Amino acid sequence: MKCSILGVGTFGKAMASHLLKNNHEVLLDTAKDSDVIFLIVPSHACASALLKEKENINNQPIIVCSKGFSEEGELLYTAIKKVFKNNLYFLYGPTLADELLDGKLSGMILAGGEGKELLKKELESDYLRIELSEDVVGAQIGASLKNVFTIFVGISEGLNMGENAKAYFFTKGLEEMQRIGVSLGAKQSTFVGLNCAGDLLLHSRNRKLGILLGEGKTLEEAIKEMEYTPQGIDNLKDIKKILQNQKLNPIEAPMVEVLHKVLFENYPVKQAVKEI
Repeated sequence: MKCSILGVGTFGKAMASHLLKNNHEVLLDTAKDSDVIFLIVPSHACASALLKEKENINNQPIIVCSKGFSEEGELLYTAIKKVFKNNLYFLYGPTLADELLDGKLSGMILAGGEGKELLKKELESDYLRIELSEDVVGAQIGASLKNVFTIFVGISEGLNMGENAKAYFFTKGLEEMQRIGVSLGAKQSTFVGLNCAGDLLLHSRNRKLGILLGEGKTLEEAIKEMEYTPQGIDNLKDIKKILQNQKLNPIEAPMVEVLHKVLFENYPVKQAVKEI
């Protein structure tokens, strides 16, 4: 199978390596003559990345690994379907790129409609397990929100609050993810699965950002030290806008609200923790 990878960053390289180990041919940053397209660019760039390859996109399935919302604040499914009628799938999980690259045991979910069973067979290996889901809304929202709430878990870690506090914020974050997701059309059960609850457990870059904030660094200082801008920052901005647009059906999301103040209004992290 010829696999096109649009977006050859850290995870794109890891996915390319995995596909090669599974005896697939890999095409980087082009969709020409491909059988399937993996979209692994930042979420705000998904539409432009596909439009750039429009003449090479026929009826290939598109597997979205990008976590977040479109530049207009829409679900990626909605934004992409406006231009492309291809079958869309969403591949997410608690899967650090380095560990996937090293062939360590990982699990992901593949959300979508008809055809996902065949893709699962092509993607799975001895060290990568794929679970199937039909909840494309929940998969997208969970993948985005876990980036946000794991920052809060990291803050408690940076403040040296202990394991009990970390577990508290993990649980409260999961509850808030469910509340937001269900209000936007997701299934509640999705949020206790791999790409939501499972992904919250990872020591990801977003978690590292939270740790640095808890240690007293500003957002700018944390990004400078990390030499990387975690996805959770844009995800937080996007979900904040989405919540603001739910005026007729407001969604209670105190962790989103207070974290937004910490990152963008210099709100003290200790006060933020107290509020939650």
